[in-house]
Amino acid sequence: MVARLQTLSATVLTVFGLSLAESDRQGFLQDLYNGRVSKSHVELVLAQHDEDIAWSNPLKSVRTVYCKGGSSCDADAIVLPNVGREGQTFLHHIVNNYDRLSDWTVFSQAAAPTEGYYGHKHGGGHLLSGSSIDDYLAHHHETKGQDDSFFLMSSKVHLATLQHALRSSFKVSDGAKVPQISHAAAVCPKEQGSKEVEDVWGDYHNMPMLKSFLEKKCGVEASALSAAMLSFWEDFVQLPLPENEVVYYAQGARFAVSRERLQQRSKAYYQ
Repeated sequence: MVARLQTLSATVLTVFGLSLAESDRQGFLQDLYNGRVSKSHVELVLAQHDEDIAWSNPLKSVRTVYCKGGSSCDADAIVLPNVGREGQTFLHHIVNNYDRLSDWTVFSQAAAPTEGYYGHKHGGGHLLSGSSIDDYLAHHHETKGQDDSFFLMSSKVHLATLQHALRSSFKVSDGAKVPQISHAAAVCPKEQGSKEVEDVWGDYHNMPMLKSFLEKKCGVEASALSAAMLSFWEDFVQLPLPENEVVYYAQGARFAVSRERLQQRSKAYYQ
């Protein structure tokens, strides 16, 4: 009888254009936005300076805001010294909540999660085209806890040269035509193809502004940057170098990870 009812439900949902998986996702998100999911199950951690976080107010019941903007910080924000950017904020959260981490934590910069990135102060909230913040929030539930992290990689860097390449579904100018991805596309795209209709990696480019920034921040001459990057990987990442020394990453420092994955490393490691 139960199997027949499940088959009937699946048939009805399909008629109305929803799969059982999509219906389950929508039900979970509805519970989340209506405050029926506890912060011990899902937590949204925002690293704020002075960005408008009104977009996240519907998620206030699971939201934790760390603010480094001094007098611009909201009353319910946890105020931190303005050092270390979002990386320091995320580490602060992990260290100070190590024994009570949420089942699933979404880490993000505090600006509204909108499509692409057009440059500093020029717009774009670092989302791949076709994705949304809901993909990060719901992924652990959708995979029944089988996935221990969720990254939508938008860029890659060759450690030896610091050359960067962007994913074609990552919009870098207003009005640009880019392919749309499915919310399930937590995989890297093809290496080659039509950049306007397929989700592929673009060509590598030099990033002189990045090298100049790293020189000033790290006190390292440009000629020594590659060696410094490789040394950082060895000292802090403590994993074998990736194939061809290419690292894939998500622009905007937005990702989601399970408690179990975070606790694979000791508290002392994050400190």
